[in-house]
Order: sequence, then structure tokens, then C-alpha cells
Amino acid sequence: MNNDISLTKEQDRHKHCLQCDSLIALESRFCKHCGIVQVVQDTSSGQQPWNIIQQAALFYGIELLLCCLASFIDAFKTFAWSVTFDILLAYVTLTFFFLGWSKNKVLLKCSNFSILKLLGYGLAAAISSVMVSYCVGWLNHTLFSKEFYYYGLYSEHKYAPLLMVFFVAIMPALFEELAYRGYMLQNLLKVTDKNQAIFISSFLFAILHLSFLSLFWLIPFAIALGYVRVKENTLYYGMFMHFCFNLTVCLTEIWKYG
Repeated sequence: MNNDISLTKEQDRHKHCLQCDSLIALESRFCKHCGIVQVVQDTSSGQQPWNIIQQAALFYGIELLLCCLASFIDAFKTFAWSVTFDILLAYVTLTFFFLGWSKNKVLLKCSNFSILKLLGYGLAAAISSVMVSYCVGWLNHTLFSKEFYYYGLYSEHKYAPLLMVFFVAIMPALFEELAYRGYMLQNLLKVTDKNQAIFISSFLFAILHLSFLSLFWLIPFAIALGYVRVKENTLYYGMFMHFCFNLTVCLTEIWKYG
């Protein structure tokens, strides 16, 4: 028993050679058995954060470009193009999320699932949605003397309510959470602390919507989703919150305009 403890302590003070796998002192820069320099780990630890930042920047750049095209070019402001851009954004999200599947797959598990907690998160999101909708409507009417609503894009189609719920509530809840509380937040947690990662991912998420007026609620909403994701270590609660928030908007507009 004592021999086993001594052996464990001895191994804790040593590391394996990168070439021959022999045990060498933890602080050794060269292997005493094969002579190979032990510097690969040092250089990779410095390069990995930069590679993560580059990949995240590429992901965000692609998504931002697609959103700018959809928002600022009049030819793309149709239902058909809206669906096309939604599919493209979903494809980009899935591609980058699955590039890091070995580390991201844990977010699609929920070992301590609670239906009461899920309903509580959903109810809080729905109540917040009603408050935000009222504030945004009042600001639009006061500042711009106009009304903005999603239903107009789908109103001419036979299945307008179903289409609106799918593209406004279901798809954003799935793919925006995979993108910003999944891929983006997961990568930022590797290069900075928890609070900074949540705030940065929330700010990027809010900017992507390209609406200055909406920043006052998008950033707090994204921060709340980020904290739920980190606290619960799963995307499912955040996805349900996002769905309930957007579904409340959809049902309100369908009742009002449909």
C-alpha cells in the first residue's frame, strides 16, 4: 500500500517524454533517455487560444455578412430570400459547431433535467417577451411614428401562422443557441473567464441583429441565456427560453394582425 502511494507521488512529479514516453522530471526541457527537446507543449499552449479566436472570428464574419446582405439589400427582402438566408445561417452554425464536436457535444446532454425548472425558465421568457414587445412598440411609435411586425412577411401565404412560428420561433431557438451559447460561448470560455465570455458572446449576438433600437433588450436577454447555459451546462433550457420568448411575439402578432 505504501509502495503504491510512493509510486503515485513520484509520477505526479514527472511527465512523459514526447518522443519515447519515458518518465522525466516535470521541469526537464530535454529527455535524459532519448535527448528530444520538450517544447511542443509550450508552443501549442500559446497558439491554441489564437487559433480559437481566429476560427470564432471567421464564423462571426460569415454570419454578419449574411445578415448584412439580408438586411440592407432590397432585392433580398422577400420571403424566398428570407428562407434562403435562414438555411445558410443554419448550415454555417452546424458546420462550425460540429468542427468542435468532441468538446461541444456535452452541451446537448442534460443529466439533471427538471421539468419544473424548464417551465420556470419558459414562463420568465414569455413574461419578458410581453414587456419587451410593449416597450419596442411604444418606442417605434414615439420615435419613428411607425409599427414594425414580423407577420407582414408571411401574411400572403396560406400557412402564414405556421410559417411564422417555424421561422421566427423554432429556427432561431435552435440555431442561434447552437451558434452563440453553443459554439461561440464554448470557444470564448477557453480563452477568457466566464463573465467576459458571456458578455462578449451576448454583445456579438445583439450586434448581429443589426437593430440599434433593439440593443436595450437583446443584450440583457442574451446575457440571461448565457448565464443559464453556463449554470446548467446544457443548451436545452436556453433553447426553450428562446423559443418561448419568440413564440409569445408570434402569437401576439397572429392574434393582432392575422
